Amino acid sequence: ELQPPGAEPLTLDEMKLHLRVQHDADDALISSLIASARQICEQETRRSLITRTYALFLDCWPSDTSISLPHPPLVSVTLVQTYDVVNTATTFSSANYFVDALGSTPRLVMTSSPPTAGRDANGIEIRYTAGYGATPAQVPHALRQGIKQLVTYLYENRGDDAAHALHASGAATLFQPYRVMGLL
Repeated sequence: ELQPPGAEPLTLDEMKLHLRVQHDADDALISSLIASARQICEQETRRSLITRTYALFLDCWPSDTSISLPHPPLVSVTLVQTYDVVNTATTFSSANYFVDALGSTPRLVMTSSPPTAGRDANGIEIRYTAGYGATPAQVPHALRQGIKQLVTYLYENRGDDAAHALHASGAATLFQPYRVMGLL
């Protein structure tokens, strides 16, 4: 991840309304719980909720002609480049690959032989954008509801373990249909 999300899937005001909190004394706590709940949701589902840019580095091209891109849903691939032994980057033209975003795990599929990376470690870089959108309203309702339930549970049961809270709050059930299965 090159940058954190520009917003959270819930605003402080809507979470305070849900919690029925009318004072500002817990604003910092509630904001941190929203961020923590988003991270738990993203870890559990293996998805990006709010759009952001990622960089995937590889040591070498896979033997398969496709490369899985973690953290769906994929918005776009913005750059594919290789680095030589002196760290000079060379862009790999988008005419040499296509993006398959139809499956649950998006992938970059090569249509021609990729150039050899000269650097032994992290010689290939793929930059892409993933997420449902830039605003909370673009995140699916079930995921937002799960985050509300998780924040509520953590707010009311301060100090409880996040894994326990995920199930005790019912959030795990709401996140389950969005979970990306398999190796990424």
